Amino acid sequence: MADAATPNDHVLRPHRRIVELDALRALAAISLMLFHLTHVYSVKYGFTTPLGFEWPYGAYGTEMFFILSGFVNSMSLLRRGRPVDFVAARLIRIVPMFLIVILANIWILSLAPLNEHPLTTSQLAANLTLLPMIFGQDFVDPVMWTLQVEMLFYFTLVALYRCGGLKRYFVGWGTLLLLSYLACPMLDAAKETADGTAWFSLASSLRHLLLLDYVPLFTMGFLLYMIKTGTGPLWKNLSGIGVAAFVFHSIDHGKHNPVATLLILGLITACAYGRVPVLRLKPLLFISTISYALYLCHNNLGCALIHRLDHSGYPPVVCFALSIVFAISLATLVTTRIEGPMTEWLRSKWERYRSDQMKEQPQVAVQ
Repeated sequence: MADAATPNDHVLRPHRRIVELDALRALAAISLMLFHLTHVYSVKYGFTTPLGFEWPYGAYGTEMFFILSGFVNSMSLLRRGRPVDFVAARLIRIVPMFLIVILANIWILSLAPLNEHPLTTSQLAANLTLLPMIFGQDFVDPVMWTLQVEMLFYFTLVALYRCGGLKRYFVGWGTLLLLSYLACPMLDAAKETADGTAWFSLASSLRHLLLLDYVPLFTMGFLLYMIKTGTGPLWKNLSGIGVAAFVFHSIDHGKHNPVATLLILGLITACAYGRVPVLRLKPLLFISTISYALYLCHNNLGCALIHRLDHSGYPPVVCFALSIVFAISLATLVTTRIEGPMTEWLRSKWERYRSDQMKEQPQVAVQ
């Protein structure tokens, strides 16, 4: 694929907030919550009597979230034009609550049925780096793996921006796609015989660091944003999305349906152009405001609550319903009382620091 043109002025021009994209984030969070509290709980722990229904489509919530992230974060970085401020804004939003929930899980993991696998010191230490999978450790809450991917994506995006890989984006993303296409199948094939060897551990860590399993999804999101802003030839951007989708399904081992990927791409595109007014409903927009806390707080605590109620004689459907109400209520409380105020305080401190820096720069130049 040829190199793309320099991004249009539209990329940096202020946009109205696309509330439909916020609603998609809410739908992704709801999908994952339903997935974990029905299908995953049934498989991992089991209800005393059958729940009667399941939502086994959580993987598509994650797929949509990563494509959406590629779109939204590309928009944020390219409009800001200041990588340091972009990374700071994202880490201020994610890291403090992430650390608080990790520490809270020291207690949460003592509850049944989570206490079947006690938390080890090495696992906790690896989790406090926020990148435990790099060190071969599991997250204290299985849902947190996507946050490691998300944070690494911020740095990948900035690295591409710094080296010109977003201006010549077919080269930047194309290189990562080629690595994904070659490295992921090779490592998967070698896992049975090479697992535990030094070279395989190093290669697996690099695979995680470079996001090789998820680069195709972020690429699709970035290219959708290029289409939205009229950057580069339309046919090249569409071809790039096709190549990224091909790579994703080539390394995916059939976990995702290509038709679902096409539908997700269509939905995100329609939302980006404001063509899905039904997603402007206030309940969805409300869920979008608490989606981060909902994502962090629903799984381990929800499983513990379901287990307690289920083994106290409540019907499984009641256990499930109460866990949903509990998760949304807790997420609302955490967002309004902890996450929101803490984020605003940290953001104001950062903005003051950056403002002072900008004031000092001319004085340094004169000296």
